[in-house]
Amino acid sequence: MIWLDGGIHAREWVVPATMMYIIDSILGEQLQEAGHSVQIGNYLDKYQIVIAPCINPDGYEYSHLAERLWRKNRKPAGCKKNKENWFGGCFTTMCYGIDLNRNWDTVHFGEIGVSKDPCSLVYPGKKPFDQESTRIVKDYLEPHKEKLKLFVTYHSYSQLFLMPFGFTKKEFPKDHEHHTKVGEAVVEAIKERHNASYIVMRGAELYPVSGDSFDWAYMKLGVVDSYCFELRPDGYSWRIGFKLPEEQILPTAEENVDGLMALIANIKYEVEGDKEEPKPEK
Repeated sequence: MIWLDGGIHAREWVVPATMMYIIDSILGEQLQEAGHSVQIGNYLDKYQIVIAPCINPDGYEYSHLAERLWRKNRKPAGCKKNKENWFGGCFTTMCYGIDLNRNWDTVHFGEIGVSKDPCSLVYPGKKPFDQESTRIVKDYLEPHKEKLKLFVTYHSYSQLFLMPFGFTKKEFPKDHEHHTKVGEAVVEAIKERHNASYIVMRGAELYPVSGDSFDWAYMKLGVVDSYCFELRPDGYSWRIGFKLPEEQILPTAEENVDGLMALIANIKYEVEGDKEEPKPEK
């Protein structure tokens, strides 16, 4: 099985668009991706490919209807700075939204790159998987963990290919050399399409966080090949940021079909075949 998801952060609009393009390409509905047809056919014969284009639908809708740069979901989260009045209400403001990419059950949950304030953009929730969106993914993938060979989550922005770990710069996973080789192949393939430069790094080198999904898949499910993409624009284009110009949407999607094909071709299961492997260290 291969798992791909996107749209966990509401304001990252290019991600669901890219996911839908990847779906169309896998289904043979994008003629410009016909060069991948044999490769895609081989992968479809070998893997069940599960794609969730937007796992934060309420936040995504809210970012279209009310607040363009909304990040979290829309569940009531608690009082600002956790200050309740004597009647059980809030002294000031009721906060909405959990950062779903801090809500996964990883080491140091709720401790790194998060805030205890429910109004914060990086509020992780009260406990792992207390949000329906993350719990649904967990409940779906856990029974299939033995056959899950690739976990990928798509974000924007900064043009990065992120590898475990996300929670610390001080520790390297035992599969770091393999992860790096995979990443180098992926960014090379992406660059060939439209000359966009992506950078390979560990998640924590961007900024350390606990409770992220690709660390959870790597450490808790034992998926050796677990990664995160940060799509266009690059990290220097903060004036554009999450508001990617329309003319860059299709090139972003196209280059990431190439990146995905290179990624699958280089995962451990493809390179070494179906053999027993020790689980990643926690």
